[in-house]
Formats: sequence, C-alpha cells, structure tokens
Amino acid sequence: MHSLQFPTLPSAGSSGMLMSMAAAENLHLHSMDLIQAFIQAERIPEPEGPNGRTFITPPPECEEDEEGVVYEVLRPLYGVPSSARMLQLTLSKWMKEHGFQTVGFENSVWSRPAGGRNGSRITVSAHIDELLIA
Repeated sequence: MHSLQFPTLPSAGSSGMLMSMAAAENLHLHSMDLIQAFIQAERIPEPEGPNGRTFITPPPECEEDEEGVVYEVLRPLYGVPSSARMLQLTLSKWMKEHGFQTVGFENSVWSRPAGGRNGSRITVSAHIDELLIA
C-alpha cells in the first residue's frame, strides 16, 4: 500500500550529482515548479477508498442545501494522500513516451540521450512538483 500511496523521491545525492554533472559538462541548470501540478495528473484508483474512489466533505464555510453532502474527488488534489504519487506516475509515463529513461535505481530521475533538437542530453530530477533540469 505504501508504494501505491506515496511517490518515490530522488536520493539526497542525486541533486548534487546532477549539479556536478551540469558544471562539469558546462550545461545550463534550471529549476522549475509545476503549476497546479496535481490537478494535471491522471487519477489512479486509491486502494484505501471504497472501490478505489475517494470522497471528501465540503469545508465548513461551504453552504449546502442538504446535510451530509460529500463530493467524489475526480482529479488529484493537494491534501489527498495519493495525489503526489499520481503526479509521479503521470510524469513518468510522459517521460517514457518522450524517450527518457530512469537513471539507475532512481525512479524520479530521468535522462534522454543526446540527439534531440539541440543535440544534447537532458536530465531531469523530480521532487514531487519541483523539477531540476540539466
């Protein structure tokens, strides 16, 4: 259940390795925050919800006509435990579709070999919705 709910994160040394590699190869290094990242992710069934579904109650300040109203969560949202994992799976799928491969045992660090538009290798490290790109 743990692997289905929480994302894998890059090891402490992988960011340092990426920065060292960028410096040694004279590459540009960019940091990027994915805006509204979780709602861009594809929804996967959550093991803890009934039938893989997730429900939330409206906040107290929300005025509803009926008592006991609940909403089904259709997209990953900040605050829902498995949303970060859903984002990681969506990002991983996109990376693989665009020629990236995971680096060694790091499931959240991807690299695409040289030969793209500008002919250079691209390496990306993802820490939830923060990307480090060289």
